[in-house]
Amino acid sequence: MLNSRDRTKGTYNNSTFNAERQNIIQGQIDSISVNEVNFPYDIPNIQAGFNSFLLSAVIATPTLLDYPASTPGLLTITIAPGFYSGSELADAITAEISAQQTLVGGVVADAPTCSFDDVKNLFTLVAPATAPPGNPTATWGVFSPFTFPTSYNAPTNKLGKDILSIMGYSFDQVGPDLNDAQNFVSSDPTIAKDFLSGSAPLTFTQYIDICSPQLCKFQFFRDGSTTNLARRADVICRLYIANSVAIQEPEGQRPFVISRQYNNARVMRWTADNSVGTIDIQLYDDVGQPLLTSWAPRPYQITFNCYEMNSEEVGGIHRGI
Repeated sequence: MLNSRDRTKGTYNNSTFNAERQNIIQGQIDSISVNEVNFPYDIPNIQAGFNSFLLSAVIATPTLLDYPASTPGLLTITIAPGFYSGSELADAITAEISAQQTLVGGVVADAPTCSFDDVKNLFTLVAPATAPPGNPTATWGVFSPFTFPTSYNAPTNKLGKDILSIMGYSFDQVGPDLNDAQNFVSSDPTIAKDFLSGSAPLTFTQYIDICSPQLCKFQFFRDGSTTNLARRADVICRLYIANSVAIQEPEGQRPFVISRQYNNARVMRWTADNSVGTIDIQLYDDVGQPLLTSWAPRPYQITFNCYEMNSEEVGGIHRGI
């Protein structure tokens, strides 16, 4: 039985466990598997470092690369970290756009707004209410650190996500100019459009890979994934951010507790001449990055099954202990 508060060194995400002056598990151990995980999920879906995007007014030319170098016409939208439903996030984005447009001396009706369809689970960045000629900034490009990094005026990231990807926007919606780009909104009648997302994950990570190089060191089989950015080694179990009972709960949009029993757990090969002296645990998100949380996390627990060779029977039959 492992409790994250019992770690002897490391952090919530990168921990080492051992029992003082003795092995954690002593005996002729043949294999190990994860039986149960109890994980209080306290990971806000909007976190610092993943909470900003840029609205850039397109002036004079129809290319999204030619955003103005200074305000007005350049709005950095930053949402306070926390748990948000789709409607709450859309309202927060609209309020922040209004606040930033006012701050730079612009007219609120000249800037986009944000809406959320809770039936279709889609976000829309809506074109400004005022069209030209009354609106000199009728067309706005949308940029973000990961999903739409071209023309982003702050450090980009390669971490596989940002606020727009959590909202369901995809990097394949970008383009170098208005002829092939989707990442813009406009109230100009000649190119008028809103910017619609795909289905919104609305969770910071859709699953957590719990990994242990120590427990997987005798494996012959290596892990694989269709997601190139994902963790591809030493996974002892994958914890999906979902309830195991059929109730209406917005997983990942509010704190909740995940209790998972693994009926068909991965079995990690061990060696019978070794006890388990140390266990290391690392947590990774759905793009293979170390799991982050801007809130103080609660301890999580993992229960393992260990198996020893049954010397009283022939043929290598195993007995669980």
